[in-house]
Amino acid sequence: MPQEATHENEQRKHKRYFVKDRIFAVVRSKNHKLSQIGNMSKGEIAFAVLKSNPLKMGRIIEASLGGLSFSYVENKAKMAKSGEMDILFADKDFHLSRIPFKPVEDTELDRKGPFGTLPMKRMTVQFRNLTPHQELKLGHFLDKYTTDEVPEPESPQAQGSSI
Repeated sequence: MPQEATHENEQRKHKRYFVKDRIFAVVRSKNHKLSQIGNMSKGEIAFAVLKSNPLKMGRIIEASLGGLSFSYVENKAKMAKSGEMDILFADKDFHLSRIPFKPVEDTELDRKGPFGTLPMKRMTVQFRNLTPHQELKLGHFLDKYTTDEVPEPESPQAQGSSI
């Protein structure tokens, strides 16, 4: 289970960027089968994602070479100390599969906005042991699908995880 990040002596290792468009993180469950989505239509991809019964799934907020954060509707699924996730953008046929990660932080979000009745959370994860192919594809993702760099907080207490 992700813990509150300790902020003493932490520094970010990679620049973080805001993600443009609607690109999703899908945390794999044990029965997750998204490997064959390359030739599927957008509707078929959406159905395959839902059918895979992901532990958590949500829109990516920020990303870096070291990890990402995404928002999701709170659920009761238990997270392990590590796992695998996919980055999926059906509009541009982008799918980065089986990214090993460890959860770093899991926090509640404000309940303002159109979905204020649903409890929303933000999970930050750190990537672990990426293959050269995953690193290359992640670099392509950051080049093509991110926008401005996320500014660093001014106070040491406001610093987040080391992604």
